[in-house]
Amino acid sequence: MSIANRKWCLLGGLLMIIPYIFWYCLGSDAYVLIHDNLDSEFVYIKHILESESFFNFDFTSKIENVMNGVPRIFLRSGLNFTILLFAIFSPVVAYITNHMIVHLVGYLGMFLFLNRVVKIENPLILLMSSISFGMLSYYHIQYGISISGQPLLLYAFYYILKKKERLIHWAIILIFPFYSFIVGTLPFFIPVLLLLGLIEYRRTKTLGRNYILAIATLTVLNLLVEYQLVYAVLIESKITSHRVEADNTAFLGAPDWDYFIATLKTYFKQTQYHSGTLKPWPLMVMFGIVLLLYRFKIKQNILFVAGLIIAINLWVSANLWLINFFTEFNFLKTFNSERFYFMLPFLWLLLGGLLLNELFSKHKIIGSIGFLGGLFVFIGIVENNKELLTNFSILKGESIQEPTFKEFYAENLFSRIKKDLEPYQPESEFFLSIGMHPNIAQYNGLSTLDSYQNNYDLAYKHRFRKLVSEELSKNTGNAKYFDYWGSRCYYFSHELGRRYLVDKHANFTIKNMGLDTELFKRMKGKYLISTVPIENSSELGFQYLNTYENETSFWSLNLYRLSNE
Repeated sequence: MSIANRKWCLLGGLLMIIPYIFWYCLGSDAYVLIHDNLDSEFVYIKHILESESFFNFDFTSKIENVMNGVPRIFLRSGLNFTILLFAIFSPVVAYITNHMIVHLVGYLGMFLFLNRVVKIENPLILLMSSISFGMLSYYHIQYGISISGQPLLLYAFYYILKKKERLIHWAIILIFPFYSFIVGTLPFFIPVLLLLGLIEYRRTKTLGRNYILAIATLTVLNLLVEYQLVYAVLIESKITSHRVEADNTAFLGAPDWDYFIATLKTYFKQTQYHSGTLKPWPLMVMFGIVLLLYRFKIKQNILFVAGLIIAINLWVSANLWLINFFTEFNFLKTFNSERFYFMLPFLWLLLGGLLLNELFSKHKIIGSIGFLGGLFVFIGIVENNKELLTNFSILKGESIQEPTFKEFYAENLFSRIKKDLEPYQPESEFFLSIGMHPNIAQYNGLSTLDSYQNNYDLAYKHRFRKLVSEELSKNTGNAKYFDYWGSRCYYFSHELGRRYLVDKHANFTIKNMGLDTELFKRMKGKYLISTVPIENSSELGFQYLNTYENETSFWSLNLYRLSNE
């Protein structure tokens, strides 16, 4: 990398850091993404740390305060840098720090890949593509650099493939498994590495042993880091994951050509939100311009990247057919084989960098037009970065629709609840949440029958199904959602619907709640926490205790206790 580009790289990194300065200042008053984050992954890490199972080689241990004991093997390994951050810092500081590192790795990896592998020297292209990738709203921040680290990992493998490796490239491969999650990287990245190896072998008639060794090293380390998950999937036969009952056709119907075309259009219109939302239409326009300018004689690297994008979109669109065809393989349901879309943001922005380079090499004016297209992509990325925009609104003193970190977990309200319940010794009794995510109660140290879990015992799902069967029978949509997905093992009120952020200003009341109270007792259930009043609570055998809220709280929590009679 030239001295000039090193300066540009440093400048881009400083620009990336600026938003985090304000985020640190906001602290717990900042907005943190709730969906698949605060409602789940965030609390999983807290369970791992508080259950003293950071390094746990007992495959029979359980997290006792969740769902009558969720198997520990269904949670993440402690051999991960993300969890180390949470062990060192307070939760909100750990999250912001992790968020910043993940996005900086994305920026730096993209810059290095474009500059040193693709050989792009234009600083405008390098900064535009790299900052765009670094600003993507990767949904699974707790999965570390699973998505953002793709350019950096491919950069390391490229140098090994070309037999130009240095110690730094091996270090990247060795460190990557300890700051990523196997289900978000390995199964989707390895096929690309094998394809690149095959192309190199056909071109040179040779393939270095170090490249094969590097792939094997990445694979083995990932398996060792997530030893508990590997044990649960490949060895443990006594526990069946609830995910074996997952069935997208229950929601979408049997796949047909209309579904295939609709899905294909969706993925060319916008990348899947878990991987980071990107609207690629300006890049497709740029691709068309390059086709015309070069009279359809395009460089092989552009065609290769474009081909990968098309292949992944076709795979994702046909995935439901694949699952239906191989119905006897439960692995395809539990694994979620359509997640090749995790690679699409990187591939689209890589394609954008390649196209911009071609346009600038043709003429500066044409390149400037292409740069405008890249700017549209960047604006689309920022527009879909919910955390960035929401925290900017908070800094401006504007009201926001969802709770901040502090408001969401409401530790002040739950400390009052726990104090009032001290005479009843609630530690050995379980709660059920209504109108809010049950992981909030878990975060505050309460035991819950309900939870949002990526994996849990199928037998527990069936038992919980009986507990809430009366209520589910009142709404077929809720019943399908529970039966054919079930990761949200929640009490779904037919009157509230699937609302988990019912604030204190909501004008709702549950008039006819259905619950198997006898089974609730046998499952050690004792309390209901509801964000709305329950009119028939006494008929179900519950005693209203108190309502907890204050002037600044997002929630109004109604607490009910099962009568002793």
